[in-house]
Amino acid sequence: PRSVFLPTRAAFRRQPASCAYRTMALTAFGRSRLLAAAAAKRPPAAACRWASGRALKDVYRLYLVTDDAYLDDKLVDKVRAAIDGGVTAVQLRFKHAATREFVRVGEELRRVTEATGVPLIVDDRLDVALAVDADGLHVGGDDMPWHLARRLLGPEKMLGCSTYGRADLVREALSSEVKADLLGSGAIFGSPTKQSSVPKGMAHLGPLKQLVDAEAGSREVALVAIGGVGLEATAECIREGADGIAAVSALLAHDTPEASRRAAAAMREAI
Repeated sequence: PRSVFLPTRAAFRRQPASCAYRTMALTAFGRSRLLAAAAAKRPPAAACRWASGRALKDVYRLYLVTDDAYLDDKLVDKVRAAIDGGVTAVQLRFKHAATREFVRVGEELRRVTEATGVPLIVDDRLDVALAVDADGLHVGGDDMPWHLARRLLGPEKMLGCSTYGRADLVREALSSEVKADLLGSGAIFGSPTKQSSVPKGMAHLGPLKQLVDAEAGSREVALVAIGGVGLEATAECIREGADGIAAVSALLAHDTPEASRRAAAAMREAI
């Protein structure tokens, strides 16, 4: 295994005594120790019970993604109900929540996903993923460099990458330094949770899936359709080449957990 260099606190203090420099150094020191300590506690791959014997396309068949718009006292109950309805994986994604709130919700969802046997993936925030012992991390083009995310996450955790439907990003995600397990497609439709996304439609899924399979070789990699996908487009996205569907509003934009459960059940039936 790769050795981890852990500088001593005394080594930092031998640097120039500028207050700003020392604060920055000690912060870096603490972060390196935190990441290394978390990595040392990672379980072996066999401990990931939800992945054992299951194809990735089945693991990510119906992928619920959270959003700040639905961060309220019903969120955890909605996620639990959606899993009961057929959701097979959960991504914890907040772009504006405070770190403490992010971790609090993550810990609650971790208990739910462990009890139900589905994976919990954290979007962007490696620190939160480590803090809640998530099953993996999802990173986009503007997040942490993908090879660094893989190095810090370790080989036994799941890594997802957003490709936006671009061939160069597919190749980067499937390179030997990254080895992504899950790829997000380009946006299928416009989405209120990602207003900057440019819709590519369902027709790009077929060629994208062919490219993913060719670049992955013998390794299994799941392609998930994302971007405003609801019940009406679910079946066609699968026919066009997606292995699974990622959904936000289609599963969470409901008044009650029971409504989220019914929405999930209908989407799973369509898949």
